[in-house]
Amino acid sequence: MNITEMIKLKVFTDSEILAGNEGLSNLVLNATFIDAPDGYQWCKEGDFVLSTGYPFINNNQWEEGLMNLLEILVEKKCSGLGVKLGRYIPKLPSKAIVYANSNGFPIISLPNHISWADMIVPIFTQINKKNQQELEKTHQVYEQFHIHLKNQEDIQELAELLHKITNSPVTIYIRKNNRIVNSATSILSQHDIEKLILELYYNHEQTIQRLQWNNLDCTVRWIYNSERIEGGVFLWREKSNLQTWEKAALEQAAVITALEIERLKTLSTKIQHFKNDFLLMLLDTNNNKTREVLFRNAKEVNWDLEEQYKVVLLDLYSKSDWNSELSLWSKKEELLEIMENEIEWLFPKTPIGFDSQSRFTLLISQEVNTDTLKYKLEKLISKLDSTTFYGGIGRLSSVNKLSTSYNEAKLALKISYENMLKDSNHSKGVQLYIRDFSKLNIERILFSDDPKQEAKNLVTECLSEIINYDKKKNSELLDTLKQFLKHNGNYDKTADSLFIHKNTVRYRMNIIRDLTNLNPGNVKDQLLFQIALATLNSFPVSTNK
Repeated sequence: MNITEMIKLKVFTDSEILAGNEGLSNLVLNATFIDAPDGYQWCKEGDFVLSTGYPFINNNQWEEGLMNLLEILVEKKCSGLGVKLGRYIPKLPSKAIVYANSNGFPIISLPNHISWADMIVPIFTQINKKNQQELEKTHQVYEQFHIHLKNQEDIQELAELLHKITNSPVTIYIRKNNRIVNSATSILSQHDIEKLILELYYNHEQTIQRLQWNNLDCTVRWIYNSERIEGGVFLWREKSNLQTWEKAALEQAAVITALEIERLKTLSTKIQHFKNDFLLMLLDTNNNKTREVLFRNAKEVNWDLEEQYKVVLLDLYSKSDWNSELSLWSKKEELLEIMENEIEWLFPKTPIGFDSQSRFTLLISQEVNTDTLKYKLEKLISKLDSTTFYGGIGRLSSVNKLSTSYNEAKLALKISYENMLKDSNHSKGVQLYIRDFSKLNIERILFSDDPKQEAKNLVTECLSEIINYDKKKNSELLDTLKQFLKHNGNYDKTADSLFIHKNTVRYRMNIIRDLTNLNPGNVKDQLLFQIALATLNSFPVSTNK
C-alpha cells in the first residue's frame, strides 16, 4: 500500500497533505507511533510515522526538533509522517515544507479527535489485506510461468505473458544472437540497446535498474554472467514502483531468459565445434577438396564462403592469474562468443573460430589495407575488456589454398609476439600487436621455422613472374634486375653496364614492381631480391606457374 491508497481510508477523511506530494507513491509497509524523543531509533524503511509532536518540543525549540526528526526519517527511508497540529506543533514551518518537498517525503495533518488506535488498526488491516492480495497474485504469477515452461513456449510468448501480467510493453534482449523480442511496438533497436549498455552505469549487484531512454521510462532487469551483461528484460512504463507480483513476474521472465541464453550457448558450442573442424580443414596444407565441395560443406556450418580470404590470427597474452590451461581455454571461449557478436558490425560474414593451437582465426574477405584492418581489429579487441593481444595477417589466397595465407599469418604472429615482448608497455591496458606478412622483409627469413623453404618461397614470389615475363616477351628483366642490384640501385651505372639508356632501366624496374609488388628502388625490397637470386642460384626451384 502506498501513501495515496492509505489516505483514502475512511479514518483519514479529514486529513490534509501539507508537503511532499512527490512521495505519495511511497510504500507503507508498517505504521508506528512516536511519543518519546528517542522513538526514531525503532523506525525502519517503509514506516509511516504518527506523532502528536510532543517529542519535537525540545525546550520549546520545536522547529529545530521537527527538522531533526524529518532528517532522520528521510535517512531511514520512512514512507511519511502524520502529525496532529495545534496541540504541541502550531503549524508546519516553511523550511520543513521545503525540505519535505525536495525529498519527496509526505507530511500529513491528522485530525485531533481520532485516537491513534483508530488510525493504526485500519492501516495494519489494509496492509495485511494488501499482503494477502499480493501473495495470491504472486502465486498466480508463478502458476502462469510454470504453465509457460510446461508448454515449452518461446521467448515471444514469454514477452507477451509478462506484458499481460504487468500491463506494460515488454522488450527482451539476448546479446548472444543479437535478438530483440517485443510484446508490442518495437521501441529499441539492437544498436540503441548496445549504446545504452555502453553509456549507463550498472553493476552486477544492481540487477534491476530504473532508467530513461529517449524520453521513455523503463525498468530493466539485467541478466549477467561473470559481471558481463548477456541480456535484459525491459518494462516500458512511466515511473512507478513495481508491485510485489510484478517484481516476481519480472524475475521469472529474467530467469527463463537466462535459461534460453544458456541453451543458445550450449547449441552454439556444438556448432562452433563443427565450425572449428571445418576451419582446420580449410587451413590444412593437405586440403585437396574441390571448390564445389568446400562451398557445400560450408553451408552445413552456416557459412557462406567467398572466393578469397586473408587469414588473420590473434592470440591472447596469457595473464599470470590464468594458472591453468583450462582457465585460459574458458577465457578464450568466452572471448570468442563476444567476438562473434561484435564482428558482424566490423567484418560482415566473416568466418571465425579456433585453429589447432586455440588461436582466434578470422577469414577476412575484404581487400582492406593494413592500417584499416588494424584499426578495425583494435575496435574489436576494445570490446573484449581483456588484455594484450598479438596477431598476424596473411595475404589474400583462394579459398582452396588458404594454407598459404595461414602459414604467412603464423609467421607474422610470431614476429608480433617478439615485438610485444620487447615493448615495456605491453602490460598497460588493452593493446594489439599485429604484423602483416605482406609488409615483412628480412624478418621472413630470420623468424621462419624453415629459412631454406622460406627463401625458396621468395624465389616463387619475387622471380617467377619476372622469369615468365622474360620467356613470354623475350625480354631481359631478370638480367637488368641483377645489374641494378649489383650497382646498388644506381640507374646510370646499370644503364652503362647494359649499354642501354637509363630511362629504359627505369621502365624495366617499373615493370618488375608491377609484377612482384616489390620496389627494386627500396633498400629492404632489394634485400629480398638478393636473397631470392641467391636461392635461385643455389637450389633448383621451379618458377613455372
